[in-house]
Amino acid sequence: MFRNIKGQAGALKILKLALENNRVAQAYLFHGSDGVGKFTTALYFGMALNCLSKSEFRPCGVCASCRKFMALDHPDLIYLFPTPNLGLNLDGEITKSEFIPEYAGYIRNKIETPWEDYQFSAKIMIRKESMSWLIKRLNLSSYEASHRICIIEDADMMNTETANAFLKTLEEPPESTVIILTTDNLAKLLPTIVSRCQPVHFQQVTPSVIEGILREKFSVSPEMARTASHIANGSVKRAIHFAHNESSELRERAFEILEMAASGKDLAYFRSLQGLGKKFNAESAIEVLRYASLFAGDLNLVLDAPEQMVNIDKKEFLLGTREKLADVDPAAYTDRVINFVLLMEDYVRKLHGNVNLQLVMLNLFVELKKLVRA
Repeated sequence: MFRNIKGQAGALKILKLALENNRVAQAYLFHGSDGVGKFTTALYFGMALNCLSKSEFRPCGVCASCRKFMALDHPDLIYLFPTPNLGLNLDGEITKSEFIPEYAGYIRNKIETPWEDYQFSAKIMIRKESMSWLIKRLNLSSYEASHRICIIEDADMMNTETANAFLKTLEEPPESTVIILTTDNLAKLLPTIVSRCQPVHFQQVTPSVIEGILREKFSVSPEMARTASHIANGSVKRAIHFAHNESSELRERAFEILEMAASGKDLAYFRSLQGLGKKFNAESAIEVLRYASLFAGDLNLVLDAPEQMVNIDKKEFLLGTREKLADVDPAAYTDRVINFVLLMEDYVRKLHGNVNLQLVMLNLFVELKKLVRA
């Protein structure tokens, strides 16, 4: 089943050698960008350690143990992830009943559509009471597996108190226990946590690999697969998300803003802006800003390095826009692109605060006009 993990040859080599040589560490830290296969690899690694098949190609994915792991229902799999305050007691019971459906929904989403982000209705983190439950579970005898597997997803969302409570267990894990932490943000983890784990880096997946995954496993059209694979910035999860839902609409909104700025359709833009606040929230606007930055960057690449472009399906428009700027000093134009991208990053930071969404989008339009119109 490790063959299902694409674009992570280095990480898989480390783990397969550990299995083959029977030199499995008691604590691993899987780190790398979101959506590159860290959780799935952690699950498969735990499956391989407990697979009942006699085949050398483990995990088999079909034995009783593997099926339980894939359903996140194995009694010796302990899975911890950021949640709202569930009121979790030491027996693992959720005492705040309003969150029981959400917890079940998260697990169901993780099994059926793991590339989709599940949204809880309250702030999430890995809380001390959840860690207390996990530590109690680890100190009990295993039920049926040769190895007990503990996966802590998004471990960087432990606060300092929770991380410190976990340190002693991480230093001296119970026998036949393998702990796997995953994180998208290594810098947020306490150094004392990092130093006690064997790190395994998961790299960004190349566009060609992502394109193949989209076409073969998700029946995405060749054109959409190619575009999504370049926009995804190395994340399979983001590429799938883009190919199937509203991310493509947000990208089109960014493209429309660029097109209007380039053509001088000020009135049309202002009319479209009136309904923007109702249709998009701040999170959606952040995506629009990021796509606008990618379009701006492509204006620099479309003539000299088209193979590096992200928005390859918009090449003709970008070529036309760039040709209008042929008489602009290249150095000055490059500086404008860089300044625009930096400005977008500043707007993204502002949108995380309490700002006027329509005002931000108006400023975006004005700055794009400066960029693409001499």
